[in-house]
Amino acid sequence: MRFVLILLSFFSLALSNSVVAQTSEESSTTGGEISKTKVLILATHHISSYEDDFSPTFLDSLINVLEDYSPTIIGVEELSGAQIAGMERRGGPYDSWLISFARKQLEYGRKTQKALDISWRKANMTADSLLRKVQSAKYIADNTRLELINYLLASYRLHTAALQWSYLSKKEQSNQSVLPGSTAKALSETFNSADETSSISLRLAHRLNLQRVYPIDDHLEKDYYSKVESQLEEALDYSTVQSVKNASYLVKFEDLLRQGVEDSTWFPLYKYMNFPAYVDKNEEKEWRNIFLESSNEILRSRLALWEERNLRTSAHIRSATAHQPGGRVLITIGASHKSFLDSYLKEMMGIKIIHLSDLLEN
Repeated sequence: MRFVLILLSFFSLALSNSVVAQTSEESSTTGGEISKTKVLILATHHISSYEDDFSPTFLDSLINVLEDYSPTIIGVEELSGAQIAGMERRGGPYDSWLISFARKQLEYGRKTQKALDISWRKANMTADSLLRKVQSAKYIADNTRLELINYLLASYRLHTAALQWSYLSKKEQSNQSVLPGSTAKALSETFNSADETSSISLRLAHRLNLQRVYPIDDHLEKDYYSKVESQLEEALDYSTVQSVKNASYLVKFEDLLRQGVEDSTWFPLYKYMNFPAYVDKNEEKEWRNIFLESSNEILRSRLALWEERNLRTSAHIRSATAHQPGGRVLITIGASHKSFLDSYLKEMMGIKIIHLSDLLEN
């Protein structure tokens, strides 16, 4: 009996290997790679730091290349409404971080909740339902958009609300009576802000007629980070930090940034920031040299929390891809995150990491 079971096991294994081989063969001959979800992590500097010098024209060439890529999902370095609501409930150390990362979402979200007499949970469910209808509709009436905007605001989804607002004509924006004037102004300001979320992601989403953006950032590590934050400056070695600041790759970054202001284009800067050599050097200098190779426990804790944040962000990106398997994803995020996200995501099944340079070669 035992011999028969072993024999059956052998044939079962041989059959499964045959099936795997056949499936693999079929994938390669029928272009199975096409079905993978393409993910482009676009490294960016934080544009708001250069607001006084910035003009949207600096990004025209970049936007044109990204438009040709035509992402079906755009992720932004913002907190989701669900995480904002969760941090709001937890309070404590999260209160100060919410002021830093979600002040406007909370300000206009709470106002709208009060106006609608609705909880975050109910607003979130209603916004999801309306979004599904809008995404499948061929025509969207202005009153439907305004209703959706209200529930998006009440569920702390300010950036998708601003995207919806951008589809209304200037006349409709001026004449509508659904939203208070201060809220309408905030939506316009959000859509036109001098930051990468608005100047790249919302601008591109509008061009592509997408109905939402996906917040993929995460700050749930901040409960413990708040305990070590005050010790970080003391733990950092001044000479090591200075050597990073003076590194040739960052000197070139600053040169390209200044030259971009003079030339009214930051496209060369974005090509440089997204080149593999820059990404690898950024990880090596900023994280391996300072944090990984240190014997200081505070610095090692900081590295652990940084990786935790990036792992959670990767999970949010993967969750977004579930909405359109086989689609094209664009994530615009601070340059220090790129090497970590590329590394984590490329290990996931059904994901193909691509780079800005790949788009330029086609």
